[in-house]
Parts: sequence; structure tokens; C-alpha cells
Amino acid sequence: MKFAFHRQDLRRMSAERLSQRVFYGLLGLAVIIFGLFYLVGYDRPFEDDYSFNDPLFTNAVLILMDVLLVAAIIVAAASGYRLWRQRSKANGTDNHIPVRKIRLWTWSSTGVCLLLTLLVGGSSPMRINGAWYTDTLWLKVSDMFILTSIILLLAAVGTVIYGSTRYIRRRKERRPC
Repeated sequence: MKFAFHRQDLRRMSAERLSQRVFYGLLGLAVIIFGLFYLVGYDRPFEDDYSFNDPLFTNAVLILMDVLLVAAIIVAAASGYRLWRQRSKANGTDNHIPVRKIRLWTWSSTGVCLLLTLLVGGSSPMRINGAWYTDTLWLKVSDMFILTSIILLLAAVGTVIYGSTRYIRRRKERRPC
């Protein structure tokens, strides 16, 4: 098994194989970091208040999350730019699929969903770790992300269910009345 990667090896590797290796690497890193977090020094008491835990590897988990967030933003921006450059010259369809229209509807519906859930989100104070949290903006923003995530997950589940019934719908269309 060859562990050293060269630039030519990466170019010859299929996208599926490359993404699979990146996924397994990130999964292994997360398992190691979270394993250290839970198994080494997890029961260490917090110096200011001994009723709270102060796990030894809390900073490692936070750094991992920050690095993954920044990497995800960079990859999303780069792939979005690349896709925009490729699609800007096309007429907006691929294999008779209106990709430009689908992209427009996806972005606009997500933006509208974010805006509506920001407006609907609650701003009542919350008690967090024994202290009251009263910052209205961040309470609404956190509600916005939670509600939008729930709405998008429900939309994804509904789409999967609708797509899985495609074969049932086709059979009903073929049957004579």
C-alpha cells in the first residue's frame, strides 16, 4: 500500500476515491480528537466553579471545529466560483435540465427561509450555565439557524419520499382505467 502522495497521483485519482480518502482522514482525525476529549482528563473540575467539568482537550475540539469551518467555507467559495465560471458561458441548461433556474430557486428560497426564521425567531432571555443570556440579536440568530435547519431537513425528507414514490407513480400511469 502506497501512503506517499504525489501531485500526479492526485490528478490521476478519481474524484470519488479522492473524496473518500479525505473523508476517512477527517473522520479519523475527529475520532482521535473526540476520543482524547472524552477519555483523557474529562473529569477535571473547573477552577472557578467545581460543579462544572473542564475537560483537558476542550481547546483541541474547538480548534478542530474552527479549522473545519474555515476549510468548509474556503472549499465552498472555491467550488462556487469554479462552477460560476463554468456555467456563466453556458445557456443555463445541462442535458435539458434548467440548472440556472434550479440554482436561482435554491438560493432564493434558502435566503427567504433564513430571513423569515430570523424575523420569527424568539428573543426571550435564556438561562445558560446558571447565567441569564439576554442578547436579542444572537438569540434570534441562533433560533434562525435552528429553525432553518429543521425546515431544510424536513424539505429534504419530503423530497426523498416524493422521489422514492416515482416508481409507484409510473406504475399507476401505465395501468389502464
